[in-house]
Amino acid sequence: MDEGPRFPGEPGIPREGMGARHLLVVAGLALVVIVGVFLLVGRRPAPPPSTEAPAPREVSRVPEGSRTVTLFFAAADEPVIYAESREVAVGRRLDEQVRQVMAALIAGPERDTGISTIPAGTTLLSVLLDDSANTLYLDFSSELVAAHPGGSAAEYCTIAAIVRTIGENFPEIEAVQILVDGSQVDSIAGHIRADVPFRVSDWR
Repeated sequence: MDEGPRFPGEPGIPREGMGARHLLVVAGLALVVIVGVFLLVGRRPAPPPSTEAPAPREVSRVPEGSRTVTLFFAAADEPVIYAESREVAVGRRLDEQVRQVMAALIAGPERDTGISTIPAGTTLLSVLLDDSANTLYLDFSSELVAAHPGGSAAEYCTIAAIVRTIGENFPEIEAVQILVDGSQVDSIAGHIRADVPFRVSDWR
């Protein structure tokens, strides 16, 4: 018996095309879910900053350098000078190094057979370098002259010890001018002219 035409959606009639549309809907929903997940992850708030103090950075202190220097002192039993080696701390600049080497010279010898050629109480006031002439200016306090024991031999030893100590440790220096309280002096003890620079080569 003919029941007449049936329309899609009625019982017993397959719904043509519904399978494909159903897959498209499911795929679209899945895509929306995936995009939402990515958006949520991307907008996740950053973790709060740590309240712990950062570990302190270790600042290494650069140690002051040291070097072996040659110092000249007078022999106790005769008017000659001799050399002693000494390990001294030195700075980076030339004036710092000169100050520290001269401080060791002023401090005196380590040997019992030697004596300092620089009078007690003498200090080095300043160090200046004339680059154009490679001349080093050493300005000593007044004790260099006022407390000097006198005598030509002692005066010679004082000048020789200063000039040779500079020459041995600073080979670029060609001459040394000794000043006292910022001024030139005729001599230290009245025997050797000191108002002009001493050539290092003349005192070797």
